[in-house]
Order: sequence, then C-alpha cells, then structure tokens
Amino acid sequence: MNKDKILNNINALSQNTMFNLSLTSKELFHSNFWAWIIRKYPNIFACAFDFQYAESRRFEICREKHHFDLCIETEDTLIIIENKLKSFPDKNQLEEYEKYETSLKKKLILISYFKPLFNIKDSTGKHITYKELCNRLKKCFLSAKESTFQGEDKAIIKDYIEFLDLLVELQDNVEIFPDNKVGNIWSVVKEPNIQQKLKKINLAKTFERIVSAKLTEIVLYNFNLSKYIDEIRIDCGRDLKIFSDILFYFPGAWDNDELKRQDLCYLGISLWENYYRYYAGLHKAQCKINLPKKGRYDRDNKNLGFKYLSDNYGWLFNQEHGGIWNGYSYKNEMYLYKKADISSYTVSELSQKVQYDLSLIYTYIKDFCK
Repeated sequence: MNKDKILNNINALSQNTMFNLSLTSKELFHSNFWAWIIRKYPNIFACAFDFQYAESRRFEICREKHHFDLCIETEDTLIIIENKLKSFPDKNQLEEYEKYETSLKKKLILISYFKPLFNIKDSTGKHITYKELCNRLKKCFLSAKESTFQGEDKAIIKDYIEFLDLLVELQDNVEIFPDNKVGNIWSVVKEPNIQQKLKKINLAKTFERIVSAKLTEIVLYNFNLSKYIDEIRIDCGRDLKIFSDILFYFPGAWDNDELKRQDLCYLGISLWENYYRYYAGLHKAQCKINLPKKGRYDRDNKNLGFKYLSDNYGWLFNQEHGGIWNGYSYKNEMYLYKKADISSYTVSELSQKVQYDLSLIYTYIKDFCK
C-alpha cells in the first residue's frame, strides 16, 4: 500500500465540502441525496438505480418506508434499495426483505461500499457497488443538457460525484499482494500519521474494514468450499480491533431446545489484524461444563473448555503449540479461541493456512452429519 496516496486521499476527503456536509459520510446522507436527485431529475438519474422512468408513469420516492432505506413505488413495481456504507451487507436482512409481502412486482437492490462476502442469488436481488454507482451517476450527469438543472443543482451534484470518487479511491488505494507480509500491511494501517488523520474525519475503523475485507477476499480466493461457509463477519471487537470471522455451524447450533444441540455451535477461524484465531462456540451443557460461573473472567469454566477443545478437537487447536488461549464465558455458551501470531506470514502463506484449516473443519462437520 502506498502511504503517500492514502494520505493524499485522506487530506482530499477532509477538505471536501460534501464529505463534511455528510457528517463524514453518513449512510443517511447518501440515501437522502439519492432520493432527491431521483425525485427532482428522474429523467436523468432514475436509470442509475435500475428504474426506467416514463413521464406518463406515476411513481413515488419513499424514505424509511417499511424500514427500507429507500424505495421507488409505481403502479405495478416496488424497487427496494438497501444502502450499506460503513457496515457490511447483511445476508439475513436481504432475505427478510425478499420475504416482504406486496401485491406489486418486487425488485431488491443492494448498494454497498463493501463487496458482500456471500453470494447474492438472483432471487434475492441485485448488487451495485458505490464504485459502479459513481460511474453510473457520472455518465448520467455528463449526458444531461446544461439547461436541465435548476439554480445551483448542477454544481451540487457535480460536488457529490467528486465526493463519491474520493470514497472509491480510498478503497482502490488499499492494494494487497501475495508476497506482502501481514505485519507490514497492518503497520501501514496503524502508521500514526494515517491513524491520526483518519480519526479526525471519523474514518479510522472504515479504513481498517477496507483492509480486512480485501484480505479476507484474497485468502478465500478460489477456495472450493466457499459456498458452504455459514458466516463471514467483519466487525470491531471490544478491544476496538477489526476482526474477520469465518465460521461453519454445527446442526442445531442455535436451537432453543438444548437436547437438539451438539457440543459446539460452530468452528472456524478469525483474522484479527496480526493474529490468527482458531475459534469455537461451545454449549456448556453438552460439553459437561457446569461449574458455577465465577466473575467476569470465569477462569475455571474456560479452563475446562480449553481442555475440552484440546482433547476432542486437537486436530485443529493443537496445531499451534505456542498459541495463547482465551475467550468469553456466558450462561449457556462459551466462545473460546487459541491465538497465534501471523505477522511474519505472507498473504499467500496465510491463504494456504486459512483454506487448509477451513477444509479440515468442513470435512469434520460433513462426516459428523453423516
């Protein structure tokens, strides 16, 4: 990653009028702006959102109707637009929108800054990245006649498109190559000058999510079992570090009936900046871990959990003899992990490790289900 390019981009964003008006790129600002340009200039910008405008056709632009970020409603069609900017697309949320009952023909569009780390089925809807949307808006804008726009609207829309260009550029400046070492990648991210400037414009965690998302996508590239992964979640932990969980669920993992559960709810791995976690969710009752919960750290129960994983799932957890055990203990479940330093790994080596471990887990669960 080129530090100078990243710093120049951050400086440009911090000085950009639209970025500051948007309160450092609030999702709500973008949804409102889209509603405004479609409502005021449908003949120019509706097509950027896959809506075919006709002057004779009635349509209504709605914000936060039925909890949808934005929707376009005509006599016979409902276009639901879900906007995701600083958070990742949610597969469950899209599936719930797909179930929404309406007498109209329904079309679901996800517009997201981050590329979804799951497959979007044709039945679920269509995905448009912020980059693609920026290009679409630019094309619409440039093809419009000067006389079309009222007052200062042309300048405002031009500034917004330039703002989107800067947001897209921030992602494009994160370049990760197979021979890059994991530690070197995160040293750029954590470089004091970059962090200081990002925090001032409230984009530090967004930038870290960009890096984590790109790294996750690379390490899973061409992984033949990707479609079987139950969850890929990129978020911020309690220690304010960005993590990427890649998990396989056991049958009955979240069943309310304790007897239908297995000993584990999931197995997987987690990329936590310079650390790699072998991760498991345990059901205490099924693992025969039933000591009274003691305090916040509950060491006695966690130690039993660590032993249970070593004894029964050593093929995964005992690979790293120098790893550090830790986790969280709750009333019915525990979430435990063994942590290993991967800062000296190249991205290519990390990819091999991730795919090998996930293959082990999938094979075990598949055989278990048989």
